[in-house]
Amino acid sequence: MWLVITLVVVLEFLVFDQATSRHYASIFPQWSDQIQYLSEVYQSYDASQAHGFWAGVEYAFTNPAAQGSLHDILAVPLFELVGPSRSAALSLNMLAFLAWQVALLLVIYRMSGSRVLSWMGFGLLLALAGPWSGGPGSAVDFRLDHGAMCLMGVTSLLALLTRGFRSRGWSLFFGLSVGVTVLERFLTGTYFAPIFLVIGIWIAITGERRQRWLNLLLAGLVATIIAGPQFWINRTWILNYYWGGHIIGAESAARASGLSIGASIEYVLSWFMSLHVGAFLLVVIAAVTVMLGQAVIIGRQFTIKWPDRDWLFTGLAFFFLPAVILCLHRQKSAYVLGILVPGLFLLLLWFWAAMIRCIETTSHHESKVRWYAPVALLLTLLSGSGYFLYRQIPSPHSQEFLNANHNIRRFADKIHSASLTPELAEPYVGFDRISDSFDGVVLRLMCYERHKVWIPIRVMLPINILEIADEDLLDRLQRCHLFVLTDEMPGHGHWPYDRQMVKSRDFLQTWCDQHLVKIDEFRFLDRQMSLYQRPNLPTL
Repeated sequence: MWLVITLVVVLEFLVFDQATSRHYASIFPQWSDQIQYLSEVYQSYDASQAHGFWAGVEYAFTNPAAQGSLHDILAVPLFELVGPSRSAALSLNMLAFLAWQVALLLVIYRMSGSRVLSWMGFGLLLALAGPWSGGPGSAVDFRLDHGAMCLMGVTSLLALLTRGFRSRGWSLFFGLSVGVTVLERFLTGTYFAPIFLVIGIWIAITGERRQRWLNLLLAGLVATIIAGPQFWINRTWILNYYWGGHIIGAESAARASGLSIGASIEYVLSWFMSLHVGAFLLVVIAAVTVMLGQAVIIGRQFTIKWPDRDWLFTGLAFFFLPAVILCLHRQKSAYVLGILVPGLFLLLLWFWAAMIRCIETTSHHESKVRWYAPVALLLTLLSGSGYFLYRQIPSPHSQEFLNANHNIRRFADKIHSASLTPELAEPYVGFDRISDSFDGVVLRLMCYERHKVWIPIRVMLPINILEIADEDLLDRLQRCHLFVLTDEMPGHGHWPYDRQMVKSRDFLQTWCDQHLVKIDEFRFLDRQMSLYQRPNLPTL
C-alpha cells in the first residue's frame, strides 16, 4: 500500500510542478497577497545566502507579519535545496495538498476500516475546483489561503484520531497541528477558539469528562506554545491589520460588503460551492451517493450502522463554526472560504461510511451488491485524476493574457536597464489605477525574478485604496520619474482612488502632456495605457 501511495503522490507532484513551470512561473506575478509573500521569501533567501541558513530562517520568523509566517519560514530550506523561483515557491502549496490527501487516506482507513472509502476520499480531493482554478487562493497562488485549507484538513483528521479526546497522544498531535495551522494563517485562530469551546461542551455532554478535558487543555497548551511567540512578536501588526483594517479604520469602511445576515449566508454558500467545491465535484458526489444508495436498497439493509458520533461532531464543528465566523465578518472574500472544505469532506465521508457498512453487510448474500462499492471507488478515482489532469495540462491563458505578460515583462526589463544609470537608480513611479497585477511592487518583484536584483522602486501613487488630497496628488505627481496613465478601460474602477482618478482624468492628461514625455503606449488586459517619463531622463 505504501508503495502505491508513494508512486501516486510523486506522480501528482511531478504533474503539478511541470504545469506550474510551463504556465505560471514565467508570467507576471498577480494578486497583492502573492506579491507580498513572494517578496518576503526571496528576501529571506537572500539573508540566508548573505549570513547563513539560520539567518534566513530568523529573518522569515521575525519579519513583521499580520496574517501568517509559516509559508515564509518553510520556503527558506526549500530554496536552499532547489534555488529561489516561483515554481519552487508554488511547490509548497502542492506539498501541503499532498500531506492532506495522504492523511485523509490513512485516517479514514483507520476510522472506518474500509480501504474503498479511504481511497474514495483520496480521489475525491483531486476533483475539488478551488486548488486547480488557477485564480487567487488556488494552488498556483503563493498566499496563505490554500495552505491554511490543507493544514485545516490535516488538523480535522487528527481530531478524529483523538476519539473525542480520549487519546492523550493524538490529542497532543492535534494541538501541534492546530499551532502549525495558526502559524500558517493567523485568522484560523478565530475558528479554533469556538471549536475548542464547543468540543469542551461536547465532552461535558458525552461523559468521561475529567480525562478528556485534560487532553483538550493539553492540546490547547501545545498550540499556544507553538503559535504564541509569533502572535507576541507580531501583536502590533496583527492588531493594526485586523482591528484597524477590518473593524474601525477608513479602509475597513471602503472594503465592507454591507450585506445583511441573510445575504452574507447566501454569499458564503454560493461562492463556497461555485469556487471551491465546483459543479464537477457536486455531480461526482451526487452520482456516487445515488450508486451507494441503490446498493443499500437492493440489499434491503435499512438498519444503518452509523459510524462513530465523534466523527460526525468533528465534521459539524469544522464546517459550521468557521462558516458562522465568515458569515458574521463584515468584509467578504471568496478566497478564504476553502477553509470549509475539510469539514464538508468529513461529513460526506461519514455518511458514505454508513452506506458502505450496509453494503458490506449484505454483499455476502446478495452478489449484485458487492460490485457497487468498487465501481463507486473507480468512479471517484477516475473523476478526480481526470479532472486534475484536465486542469494541469492545457494552457489556461488567453492570447490577450500572454500579450499582457509580454508587455509587462518588457516594461520590467526596461526598468532594470534604466536602473543601471545614476538618474534612475531609484525610480519613482506612479499609476492612476489600483491593480494587483501591474504596479511598482509587481515590477520590483519581476526584476528580482528575472535578474536577481532588488531595484528600489518607490511607488508615489497610489498610496492606498482611498482618495488622496489634491495637494498631495500634485506633489506626488511632480516627484514621479515615470507615470502610467490609463487611456481607456471598462468601468470606473473598484476603489475610491480609482474613481477619483477617473474624475481627474482631464487634469492628469493635461499635466502629463505639459510636464512629462510620452514614451510608450501599450495594452494590458482590458486597459489601454500610456507611459510618461520626465523629459530630462534617459529614455526607457
